[in-house]
Amino acid sequence: MKRPTFQLLLLAALSTSAAMGQTTPQINCSTGSAARKLVCEFPFSTGGLAAGTSASETATAINTGIATQVSQLPLASASAGTVEVYKSGVYETFNNLGPILTDRAQVVGKGKVFIGFTGSQYVFTDIDGISLGKLPFAYSQTSYYPNTTTPISTTYTSETTNLAFRLDQFVGVATVGVSKRIDVTVIVPIERVSLGATSSASTSYIQNAGSATAVGPITNPGNYTPGSASGLGDLTFNEKTVLQNGERATFSAGFTMRTPTGDDRNLLGSGSWGFNPYIIYSYLAKVSPHAKFGYQWNTKTELNNPTDAFGKNRSLPGGMNYDLGADWAMAKRLTVAGDLLGNQYLNTPVYLLSQISVPTAAGSVPLASGTIGNSSYTINDLSAGVKLNAFREFVISANVLVQLNNNGLRSRPTPLIGVSYKF
Repeated sequence: MKRPTFQLLLLAALSTSAAMGQTTPQINCSTGSAARKLVCEFPFSTGGLAAGTSASETATAINTGIATQVSQLPLASASAGTVEVYKSGVYETFNNLGPILTDRAQVVGKGKVFIGFTGSQYVFTDIDGISLGKLPFAYSQTSYYPNTTTPISTTYTSETTNLAFRLDQFVGVATVGVSKRIDVTVIVPIERVSLGATSSASTSYIQNAGSATAVGPITNPGNYTPGSASGLGDLTFNEKTVLQNGERATFSAGFTMRTPTGDDRNLLGSGSWGFNPYIIYSYLAKVSPHAKFGYQWNTKTELNNPTDAFGKNRSLPGGMNYDLGADWAMAKRLTVAGDLLGNQYLNTPVYLLSQISVPTAAGSVPLASGTIGNSSYTINDLSAGVKLNAFREFVISANVLVQLNNNGLRSRPTPLIGVSYKF
């Protein structure tokens, strides 16, 4: 396999490094074990994979965007079961089952154990407002005489790639009540990535050294490269502490740590540690509003290396995140949940449309392409679903997640099904 223009397909860089840390500072798809990983098996172009072409640089815009966002997808919370409050000193029980893809300020209770399992499927359609089905790609590459720096010719190539990208995510959540005010949670994702890259027949122009114009167009056959990978994603640990607990209102603070246990080179990890301190407010009633605000910090990752150079890894982008919503106990055993989820990404590489010009006898010919840029943006999602208390503390959840804007990596409406039980 040649060098990685198809780190572009780190595009599926979902959660983190094959080990708890990174042993190499950059990905070399030419040799070694990396050449057998998904990030190197799918060339975004049939040609310009050599270092120094626009191909290897534009890869990072997609790699980092996907690694950043997929590693911070919302996960189901430990908020099943009834809640107990005191109104003017009188004990009262609500069958409000709480939110689905966010948390509420209350803890599960001393000695209590919550177990939950969810399954969801993300089908991604766009990156930075550009359809994954029509990604333009163009590059130039110069050939040299052996063992010299004397150029022979320069080849300009353009093609369009249709990238199919799907993530099936299965998540286990376990929460233990350490005390009346503290609980701890571990979140275990198991993921399957399916990728398929279909490149159109490419068009090339060849400009010989010393010539002012290029000859072409020359048509080259297209290419299709499928693949998949599955395994453990990033383990996440959470600690939550109640700071103030009133009759109905509760204010808490917590800290979440994401660990690089997934295999980023097989598109199952971000290759980065993540840290998220947050605060939560909840008010318990038949209609229970809640709000959560946090800030995401991430360490360096090999998936964010814009120049594809040794020792030039950068931190995975992060920023403020927030959840605002309410839960309605519509019936004794049925709760309707709705939330606005927001994630901010500061100074992250983005994929931008561009073009390169080819000098020909008939005049300059523009070739559509992509290039790397840098931007900050916020992704907002609407989460809506229902929770059914089937019996005792056994709860069934159904939810859909819809992205409200077209920033970053965008997916179709994402369904989720889950079950949980609190002992």
